[in-house]
Amino acid sequence: MTVRDDASRNGVCSARGASGEERILLAVRGARDRELLADLLDAYEVVVWERGREDEAELPEFDLCIVDMGTYSTLAEALAERKADAGDRFVPVLLTVARDEQAVAAQRLDDVPDDVLAVPAPGAAIRSRVESLLQTRRQSLQLALYRRAMDSATVGITITEADEDQPLTYVNDAFEEMTGYDRSEVVGRNCRFLQGDETDPEPVETLREAVENGESAAVSLTNYRKDGTPFWNDLKISPVYEDDELTHFVGFQTDATVRNALRDQLVHETQTLKQLFETSPVGIAVLNEGGIVVRANEAAQEILGLRRSVVLGQPYDAPEWDLVDERGEPLDPGDLPFDRVRETGETVKGFEHGIETDDERRWLVVNVAPLNRSDEERVGVITSIEDVTELKRQARERERLLDLFDQSQKIAAVGAWEVDMRTGAVLFTSGLAELIRVDPGDDYDLSDAFSFYHPEDEPRVRAAFEHLVETGEEQSVECRLVTTDGEVRWVNVRGVAATETDAPVYRGTVQDITERKARSEELERYERIVETTADAIYTLDGDLRFVLANSATADLLGRDPDELVGEHVSSVFGERHSQALLEAIASLIAGDSIKETIETVVTDRGGTERQFQTTIAARGSEDEFDGIVCVGRDVSELRERERRLSVLDRVVRHNLRNKMNIAQAHAEMVLEGTDDDDVRESAAAIERATSELLSLAETARKFSSALDPNVTERVQPQNVAGCVRSVVEGARLSYPEATITVDAPETATAWAHATFELAVNELVDNAVVYGGGEVKIELSVTEDDDTEQVVIRVVDDGPGLPPLERESLMTGRESPLQHTNGLGLWFVRWTVTNSNGSMDIVDNEPNGTVVELRLPRA
Repeated sequence: MTVRDDASRNGVCSARGASGEERILLAVRGARDRELLADLLDAYEVVVWERGREDEAELPEFDLCIVDMGTYSTLAEALAERKADAGDRFVPVLLTVARDEQAVAAQRLDDVPDDVLAVPAPGAAIRSRVESLLQTRRQSLQLALYRRAMDSATVGITITEADEDQPLTYVNDAFEEMTGYDRSEVVGRNCRFLQGDETDPEPVETLREAVENGESAAVSLTNYRKDGTPFWNDLKISPVYEDDELTHFVGFQTDATVRNALRDQLVHETQTLKQLFETSPVGIAVLNEGGIVVRANEAAQEILGLRRSVVLGQPYDAPEWDLVDERGEPLDPGDLPFDRVRETGETVKGFEHGIETDDERRWLVVNVAPLNRSDEERVGVITSIEDVTELKRQARERERLLDLFDQSQKIAAVGAWEVDMRTGAVLFTSGLAELIRVDPGDDYDLSDAFSFYHPEDEPRVRAAFEHLVETGEEQSVECRLVTTDGEVRWVNVRGVAATETDAPVYRGTVQDITERKARSEELERYERIVETTADAIYTLDGDLRFVLANSATADLLGRDPDELVGEHVSSVFGERHSQALLEAIASLIAGDSIKETIETVVTDRGGTERQFQTTIAARGSEDEFDGIVCVGRDVSELRERERRLSVLDRVVRHNLRNKMNIAQAHAEMVLEGTDDDDVRESAAAIERATSELLSLAETARKFSSALDPNVTERVQPQNVAGCVRSVVEGARLSYPEATITVDAPETATAWAHATFELAVNELVDNAVVYGGGEVKIELSVTEDDDTEQVVIRVVDDGPGLPPLERESLMTGRESPLQHTNGLGLWFVRWTVTNSNGSMDIVDNEPNGTVVELRLPRA
């Protein structure tokens, strides 16, 4: 390296020394510091500026100036002038400061320094700063060269804005020479002023379409100079994008009528290629034979996510970014297509891989072609790199939306159709194909489509479609559709005219409304029942105001149903009824039950007080109370009848018991006072009859709660196995001569009436009474998993139950010719029926009876 005190003799156009090395000007205090820097920067030509030489006319030429704080104030003005004189060429200045001077430098320095380096610093850091600044200078010199080249090019170059009428914003000297127009005459105008009578409209149209589409175009057309002379203009235009937005068009004009047309054409094509390379929205990179990126356009650096200075000189699989395959796994560099292209000379298209930089993954499609010299020697490859991340995202989004569409069709039981009247083709979506049960890939025409409708409904559907075609008005039809396997489904068919195309295309939906139709019909039936029932049915909102009332409610009050809507229940049925409803609602909200029953007194239209039993249930969801539904029944006559029956029951039972006790006492007196066998036999018969009547009355008293078939509050979960074992224990004590066994688990829980244990005890008593003291009785309890029931069986080996009596019990009614002798088995049957169970009686072979009770398992 040569260290010089003065380099002012070098030319002003270039700072390079005779050796061609880049020149660094050292303006640093201290010989030791200068010597260290000179040794460190031995790859460059170093020129030393010393204090005391301020009287020199100007600074020497340099590519980079390194100045310290001590000399900066002396050179600041000269450095600023040098930077200003350089114009668009970058003249870098690196300021070195001591670490304790950093804060002062940040506050006091102007914009002359391009970088500040705190010293002492590692040699690698100093070389890195120097090389970075020099690299920026090289680029600026190249850009300045391009600008000078455009101004001095022999081919006409124009730049127009992409907006509005594409006015010219720049023309070079060659354009002025070629057309005879001065720059001031054309800037702001559209280039069409060069056209004339002989201009062919076809290339003009090509240019117009290219401009509208933001595309490049190359045409040859006749233009006219300012003096009216025609000339052939080989014109090429290229769009210029900035941040993916079309901003300008670059035009290249070549006078094809001159002798040097070929040379100008080559220059023009070279410039065009450079422009296309730099402005291409597709990333373009050139790799040498070693796989190193030697050239890359701006789009390539954006795609790779790095500055061009970093991209260049790197292998394609550089550590600054990670490559992954289509599955997201690390990509082996050997799988990249570059080696294959270099080896075979064949082009590889559509190679896809992922690239990860800064925790971001993007997907690229790479096309690789061999790059040969004129002698066919391969010197590398050229590759286009396209970022398809958004396309892949859109593809995934389309797949997601298609899946969502398919799922929506399934959930909503809806499908769609499209008819193209030009071709007659009918398209079914997967949802409609599934509804009809056909293959969605099959082809159909209008005749096929109409054939799927029920024969009675097909004319109506066809007429609606014809009206849609004729008028374009939306159509909707409820009709029946017949699937390919013969099932009839109710559907709602809608149709509209497509608006985004001029073609006669019609689209619509077919929704399965079979369930809704059935619910609607069921609702209509319920409405008819509600309107025709004699019970008062009405709904109240959360504030106990009427929402709806049936005719029976209106008749009871002598008012129109619509008049009741909005009125508070207290003003209609009274405060006591309203308070009772509030208490019942509190119980419903607390979750004690799903419905509540109250009894209140209401006044009818005639002013008469009536006893009403009202059952209420909550409206709305489980989490939200929306009011109540009330069903009221006039039980005035029923309650009066019950009261009278209760009085009659007490009187009859009291008198019956008294009279039977008297009869029994007289029979005993007769037995004790006579020796006549006939008399004694008659007295004994009287005594037995009175005992049976008293027993019958006692049984009726015990089972009185089982007489009401509507009583459900006494049905509770019970361990029926425990009840059966308890009955057996008591029966063994009561009937020691009988053989009574039981086979039951520890627990078998079923829904049973409170009188269940009495019913089992009645079956055992009945078996002993009819079978004698030594009868054998077997009881068992099992769980039937198939029917979700608990089965209780009582088997005896007695004489059996007479067929007529068994038939009477099983049918549930008696007739003058078919009746039973006692109430016990009737009470058993009523107990089981009230438990929502069943009872069956069959013969036991060879002798006896089997009684089987089935109760719902709890």
